[in-house]
Amino acid sequence: MLAAALLAYIGILSSIPHRRKKIFAQAGACLLQLNVASSKKWVAIAVAAFILILVVPLRNFSWFVNLVLLGAALFAAEIAAREAAGAGKAGIYENMLISGTDAVLWTDIYSLPTLAYENDPETTQVDFKTLRVILNKGTEIQILFSSEEERKTAVEKILELAPNLRP
Repeated sequence: MLAAALLAYIGILSSIPHRRKKIFAQAGACLLQLNVASSKKWVAIAVAAFILILVVPLRNFSWFVNLVLLGAALFAAEIAAREAAGAGKAGIYENMLISGTDAVLWTDIYSLPTLAYENDPETTQVDFKTLRVILNKGTEIQILFSSEEERKTAVEKILELAPNLRP
């Protein structure tokens, strides 16, 4: 079980260059660079996952607990790989939006729900540094911006590239 987890871990992390290449082959030219907090936190996550894999055989856990711990470590490695694939390249591209672990094609976005109600005077507590994005498959992601101005510029560019997302 440990050997399989180590092989899977190595496979996940070695897929980072392929993931990055695939994302940027689809993305097109960068039209607006975003100042999304970046990072190297993916490195810390990958190291923590590796340490967790190494700790499992040192303790006398049941097979089920070992399985859960190794699964958690591989899940963490997957998150680290997703983060690393787009690290330092957050922005609005011709064909997609890249931010953190998310790289979303314009055709995969169903709506930007915050745009419909954020300027309504009855709406309170709207965070103008975030943007909610609903995908066609029903999942939701939130994009965090460094300032309200950056968000406003990004929304204008998004609506220019994908006018069907207008509220």
